[in-house]
Amino acid sequence: MSVKVRITAKPREREIDGVSLQSLYPGAVRDVSPLLGSWLIAEEYAEPEMRSSSDDEGNDYFTPHGPYPHDRRGQKS
Repeated sequence: MSVKVRITAKPREREIDGVSLQSLYPGAVRDVSPLLGSWLIAEEYAEPEMRSSSDDEGNDYFTPHGPYPHDRRGQKS
């Protein structure tokens, strides 16, 4: 099992429990273990990422127009 976090700050530590933190940069979204995710969030290096990936259905929520009935693709008004 993993959790998805968005890195908000570069960790000062190089590694924790043998896991390298060198590839964690602000703005990156990573799947990490629940233990590492909790630590990153507690230390304010990350925040939980709740947004769906761009592969998921329902992408209309991320369009500039939103999921309005008149904005349904493939349907005539």
